[in-house]
Amino acid sequence: MASQPKVPSYSRPPVREAIIDIQIDALPEEVLPKLKECGTEFESLYPKTETQYLGMISMKFSDADMTSEQNKQIRGYIFKSSDENRWVQLRRDGFTFNLLKQDPMAEWPGWQVLREEAERVWDKYVRATGTVEIKRLAVRYINQLVIPEGEIELPDYFTEPPRIPDGLPQRLNHYFSRIEVNNPDPNALVIITQAPAPNRYQSQPTFTLDIDVIRERRMPLDSFDLWRTLDRFRGLKNTVFEASLHPKAKTLFGPEGNV
Repeated sequence: MASQPKVPSYSRPPVREAIIDIQIDALPEEVLPKLKECGTEFESLYPKTETQYLGMISMKFSDADMTSEQNKQIRGYIFKSSDENRWVQLRRDGFTFNLLKQDPMAEWPGWQVLREEAERVWDKYVRATGTVEIKRLAVRYINQLVIPEGEIELPDYFTEPPRIPDGLPQRLNHYFSRIEVNNPDPNALVIITQAPAPNRYQSQPTFTLDIDVIRERRMPLDSFDLWRTLDRFRGLKNTVFEASLHPKAKTLFGPEGNV
C-alpha cells in the first residue's frame, strides 16, 4: 500500500473507544514509585487512581493434598478523568492511553485530542522510566454501529458481512469475524474484527467494528518518529474503516466534521 487515500471525516463517528498502546520490556518493581509520581503530576486531569496487578498462581502438591497460592504483583497504575472517559495506564511494561465515548451516538473529540494528551503523558513516562526502546506499538479503534430498528440486511451496511451458505435458513443469530492482514506501508499488522456488540444501544441493533493496527518490533526511540508513525497507523485505520462500510452505514455518522 504505497499511499493512503484521503478519507472523509464525520462529526459523530461510531467510535466507542480509541487506544494508543506502547509496550516495553518489563521494568523492575523499583520503578513503581516513579510511575505513581508521574501520574500524580496530572492529578487535575486524572484524579481517579487504581492499582493494576499482575496475578500469579502457584500450585503446591503433597502426598495428601494440593494447595494454590495467589501472588499479586503490582504491574502499574491507572489514572482516570472524573467522567472516566480518559484513562492513562502507566505500567512497568508499557503505556496505554484510552479515550472513551460512553454514548456511541455522541460527538467525538477527535484524533488530535487523543494524540496530544497521550504524547504529553508519554514524554513524562519516558523521563521517569528512562525508556530508550519499545517493542510494540499500536493504534486501536473500537467502533459500535447503531442501526435503526427494523429488518436488517448486513450487506447493506458492511462490505464484507458474514454469509450463510445457500440451502440453509437465512436468519443469522450470531457471528464473529476476525481477519489479519500484513500491510507493508506502514509496516504493520491490521486486525479487523466484526461481531454483534455485547450490549445493544437503546434496544437498537448494534455491531462492533474493531480495527487494530500493530507493529511488533524492537525500535530504539531515537531511530524513528514515534508520533508520526502513530499518525500513519491512524491513517491506515481510517482506510480500513472506509473500506469496511457501505454508504448506507456512513450516513448514520452525521455530517463531515472533526475526527
